[in-house]
Amino acid sequence: MQPRHARYDDGPTDRRVIVVGDNGLTLRFIKHLIERYSFRVIAVFPDGPGGQRDEIRREAETNRNLVVFSKPQVTAETVREAGLTEAYAVALMDQNDVGNLHLALKIREMSNYLGDETLPRLVIRMYNSGLRANIQKLLGDNEDGVYVKSDADMVADTYALAALQQLPPGEINVWGRRLYLSRRREERAEAQWVVAGGNQAGIELIPEDENEALRYLWLSPDRKPGQLRPKLQNATLAVKEALSTVRGLLTKSLVVLALVLFAVFTFGFLVLHFRPSGANTADGTGEVFYLLALMAGGGIDPDMTASRLLKVTQAVVVLTGSLLIPFATGAIVQAVVDRRYALTEGRRTRQVREHVIVVGLGNMGTRVVERLRESKIPVIAIEKRRDAMGVRAARAKGAQVLLGDGSSQEILEEANVRHCRSLVAMAKQDESNLEAALSGLECNPDLRTVMRIYNPEFAALIRQNLNRATPMQEAPPHASYSAPEVASASFAQALTDDKVLVTIPVRGHIAYIEAFEVGEGSTMDDAAAHRATKVGSHRLLAVKRAGGTISWNPDAAFRVGAGDTLLVVATRKGLNDILERCRPGGADW
Repeated sequence: MQPRHARYDDGPTDRRVIVVGDNGLTLRFIKHLIERYSFRVIAVFPDGPGGQRDEIRREAETNRNLVVFSKPQVTAETVREAGLTEAYAVALMDQNDVGNLHLALKIREMSNYLGDETLPRLVIRMYNSGLRANIQKLLGDNEDGVYVKSDADMVADTYALAALQQLPPGEINVWGRRLYLSRRREERAEAQWVVAGGNQAGIELIPEDENEALRYLWLSPDRKPGQLRPKLQNATLAVKEALSTVRGLLTKSLVVLALVLFAVFTFGFLVLHFRPSGANTADGTGEVFYLLALMAGGGIDPDMTASRLLKVTQAVVVLTGSLLIPFATGAIVQAVVDRRYALTEGRRTRQVREHVIVVGLGNMGTRVVERLRESKIPVIAIEKRRDAMGVRAARAKGAQVLLGDGSSQEILEEANVRHCRSLVAMAKQDESNLEAALSGLECNPDLRTVMRIYNPEFAALIRQNLNRATPMQEAPPHASYSAPEVASASFAQALTDDKVLVTIPVRGHIAYIEAFEVGEGSTMDDAAAHRATKVGSHRLLAVKRAGGTISWNPDAAFRVGAGDTLLVVATRKGLNDILERCRPGGADW
């Protein structure tokens, strides 16, 4: 049995998708399926109020492509009654990993029992990464029409990139090379292409020229990764973190002790060097240090013939050396105790700069911390609840965790908000995130903020107002995204057969990077490379010959033949256009 497929279908469709769930992500997911992909959706959830059921019911009243099917309890039999055998796909969107897995297994078993020759696709929402990584042993993988995704992972990438002021989707690896997005032309680029342009009036994808360009896609120079540079970078980061830890242990007592010792031993060195005694005459700087060390350890005999200054110096050095060990031990123990107390009470344990502050350690906030730490970015997380699961996970990744209210200016000051890279507000409540961001701006007017906001329209309004004074070509200092909106788009993408390599979001619009093989006898067979570019539709990036040779940004004289593969950046309609030109017998424009 094979999963049901279709490709780049923008027109009306009778494909039905059964969506099980009643949360906010489910509602946004349903809207994406209907508005962007023209699916017919059957929403399945228990009878009665709860979650977003009323909102889904109201949506069904005004949308003929949405039908609500409810029962006292949702089981595999409920899904069958909702139209399992005719369904193109089933999406399990509840926030219950085990429940979703159980239902998925029952649905597959029922499909086989009913003799369904084309198994419906299964899209499963699952947070647990360990379970998610091994679920193919139970259900299969993408080739079997099973897609297991975590909304927290999808959203974390977006927020982490925004915290670092990087454009999504970050580093793009295609055909052994690295591509990046930027807001300006990149001087280091081997080749670059305009992906989007526009102004306050609107956005245009794949524009004709660079006037009012907003996004460039650029090819990084092909340099073999050196063996020494990554090691030096890792060593530098390790040294910085070690020094930060040491600074955290340096209490006032230890600092005072170090200064007193330095003064005493400097004084002793000068006396021994310029006023030597007859019994212990030092010949050179090395022997002066030797005598000084012996004095500090009490390992030198007294010299009764020495001058009064030398006797006082020897006595002070010996006494200082004898007090050094107990005093230093006490100071170190106190520093360790203070550090443990800080960990227990949720206080800062060491000073950091150029870090990211993450407010809220729920599922998504924890994932953001993990993504940032994977990039070796220092993180200070703030969480109200001491028993939150994310507290331990964040500390395990090397982040500092402060316990308290993320909107409190006192807590933000302790997190060193004046010298941080950005503040990411990831609490579950919109008002908490907005309050944390605005409090941060009170402490530091130049602060960059990233907010998790549930309603996409509200998120857009916040973003527009905070960035009102920033030109469109400049990197906006403030970002706000709807987590359900970001995740639902990725979930919906899994239900299509669009084999896109990369999706590129540009201010509410989406461009795609895709590869197409040129068919024999197609319009592109024995055609000039420039014919694979159409303004407003798609732009040619590279051509891979049948033998494996790759030409990036080929010139107008370059000829394309059957068996070649074209790499293009395109709009959704552009995917259909270039597919038609590469298909044998396809139409020309």
